[in-house]
Amino acid sequence: MAARTLLRASCHCRSTTYTFSIPTSSLPIQQILCHCNISRRISGVLFTSYLEIPLEGNGRPNLSSLTPYKSSNVLTRHFCSTCGAHMFLEYHHDGHFEVATGLLEESNGIVQFQGHMWIEDTRDGGGSEWIPTIGSRPAERWLVKPRESTEIPIGWRSQMSPARSVGQDEKLRAHCHCGGVEFFITRPTRKSLDASSPYPDLLVPYHSGLSGNPDNTPWWLSKDGKRYVAGPCTCNSCRLVTGFDVVEWAFVPIANIELPDGKPFQPSFGTLKEYRSSEKVPRRFCGRCGATVFWHGDERPTLIDVAVGLLDADSGSRAEEWLQWSTDRVSFGEDALNKELISSLHSGLAQWGKLQTLGETETCV
Repeated sequence: MAARTLLRASCHCRSTTYTFSIPTSSLPIQQILCHCNISRRISGVLFTSYLEIPLEGNGRPNLSSLTPYKSSNVLTRHFCSTCGAHMFLEYHHDGHFEVATGLLEESNGIVQFQGHMWIEDTRDGGGSEWIPTIGSRPAERWLVKPRESTEIPIGWRSQMSPARSVGQDEKLRAHCHCGGVEFFITRPTRKSLDASSPYPDLLVPYHSGLSGNPDNTPWWLSKDGKRYVAGPCTCNSCRLVTGFDVVEWAFVPIANIELPDGKPFQPSFGTLKEYRSSEKVPRRFCGRCGATVFWHGDERPTLIDVAVGLLDADSGSRAEEWLQWSTDRVSFGEDALNKELISSLHSGLAQWGKLQTLGETETCV
């Protein structure tokens, strides 16, 4: 009998744990990161990935603790009803399942990422611009489906996407795939300075030993005060409550978030559900489609993390006219499950940041 490797996947709250096996000879399994609009809106992250579960030798997952969401005629997604983690894709044509790669207990040597697909939907290249290589391999870059569509270069931008500029538009719409959660972000104002954070920068791990923020330096605002700071996180909690290896957050004062009817931000609205990933950290996700929406720590109630994948910026999924991306490090990169992927993200993001700074300098000259 051919050798098989046993794998286990669990969500953050462990309401669902699934064990399955794959032929050892198939390792490492090559995967492509998906940047499509549906994946972005059901997750809140900029790119997702799943691993196909072989029909042979594996039973059907127990879906009793999961909420089904039919995102298209092709498949139904199943996410944890308690913590919101996207666990499985169930394909209608043959009934096979795929499991979110961020929930695997082991990824190194199991999943080997090759590149990016459905970049067309991002309009600005999205997070694919931050991962031009994976390990020592140039990352494949597919406009739509892998090996069935056009390969595109780094720096691709849709003709539908305007060049990045900090415009005068007053509101940025954010919403999940099903529309059960919708809100608007306004431009920074003097009220944005009234937010507070006891830490100098939440892109730096708590255990780094850095001092607090006694002067309440507004690190959540860009240097020119016109945008919000954003960055990727790969901590275990973020990975396990979404199902995916990387979660991108924008740091926004609640004074700059309003509901569709113009009312100010409130912790619960629409189809939001709350899950505490730790004692002082309530997270919120859509109870209908499973999209991660907010990280809202009790220690900084006036400043909230917004899932970037929900933003509807004119320029594209990176929303650069609204966000200034922190590129010095990948937050909690030391916790990364897939070390090769996150190491590549770290180096690629830093290089991208240098190019952005160079471009801004040349523009000012």
